[in-house]
Amino acid sequence: MKNKILVLLVIFLFTGCYNYREINSLSITTAIGIDKKDDNYLLTIQVVNTQKVGSDTNSTGEQSKFITYETKGETIQEALRKIVLESPRRLYINHLQLIVIGEDLAKEGISQIFDFFMRNPEARKQSQIIVAKESKAEDVLKILTPLETISSKNIVDSISSDSKYLGVSENNTFEYQVKTYLNDRQDIVMSTVKVVGSVDKGENTESLKDVSSDAKVVLQGLAVFKKDKLVGYLTEDESMSANLVNKKVKDTLVNIECGKNKYITIELMKPKVDISPIQDKLQMKIKVNGNGNIKEIDCDYDLNDIKVIQEIEKKTEEKIKQNINSVLNKTINEYKTDIFGFADTIYKSNPKYYKTIKDEWYSKNLENLQIDTKVDFTLKGKGNIITVIPDEEN
Repeated sequence: MKNKILVLLVIFLFTGCYNYREINSLSITTAIGIDKKDDNYLLTIQVVNTQKVGSDTNSTGEQSKFITYETKGETIQEALRKIVLESPRRLYINHLQLIVIGEDLAKEGISQIFDFFMRNPEARKQSQIIVAKESKAEDVLKILTPLETISSKNIVDSISSDSKYLGVSENNTFEYQVKTYLNDRQDIVMSTVKVVGSVDKGENTESLKDVSSDAKVVLQGLAVFKKDKLVGYLTEDESMSANLVNKKVKDTLVNIECGKNKYITIELMKPKVDISPIQDKLQMKIKVNGNGNIKEIDCDYDLNDIKVIQEIEKKTEEKIKQNINSVLNKTINEYKTDIFGFADTIYKSNPKYYKTIKDEWYSKNLENLQIDTKVDFTLKGKGNIITVIPDEEN
């Protein structure tokens, strides 16, 4: 037995990693942008500039911390392999953080993108996948960012922060999106970014010297898909409401009117959402329970008055319900999509009844689905001051 263990130990020590490669022979890929041009896939590949990664910030007037390559091919694999025509190093996508899809390609269909990255054993399945709204993926990855040395990290970190504190973006992994896509009882949504300003100036390191950037990449609302094709977008409020119903919101803000051009900002914290179907009927109940605090108030309200507090709670409930009903109407009646997985909810609750409605789900039953939305909100905090600081006009 000891001899057998010794043999196994020797084999382990001398074999090493079967796919081991020297780091200096690889191009560490952080992001891949995918567009379609002349029936070919156009790939923009962002790799770490290993000669510049030692510094914490971008060095203005010098090389960027990342390098972008552009290749094209009839397939994604062919385009990736063609990188050797520009760089002697082999692409290494195990550290991939971000996949950006150009808007035109997203409208055409993204099933081939899902297939390629899931089939590739080196591709990191926990990366983010987003849509370039009204933009090309190549433009998104060329823009330099002042706070992060790698622009793709700036986008990924922004999505993460947004999902924690506002709830407009959706912080879902590539693997999660594929699983949702393969579930024929729910449509997918993706976070989006948009290039604002001049791309030519934004990819120049000289632009980082300015206080205000000539171009920047900003987060937008969610992109809505039907099967694998982009069909439209949601506004910021609609995106937040969609994420709320999908139980993705941890913390967000709700503005309610308290006078002409005057508002109260409410912080909604850790809301709980329950979605339940009515037995053997095309009816669904959505119930939202949440607590919150007053973060800002622009009206002369007496916050010691219980009736005032109740009025604020009622207005908050009405605003949340209004926003939810708005996004339900847009996604179901305008886009003809089921991004909330109502079909999946019915299937899990009542498989026999689902069989009777699934064939006409998108053509008739989804639009006829009656949804009752109820919101219960409790104001827990008023801030550090009880009275409202009046403005000079008062």
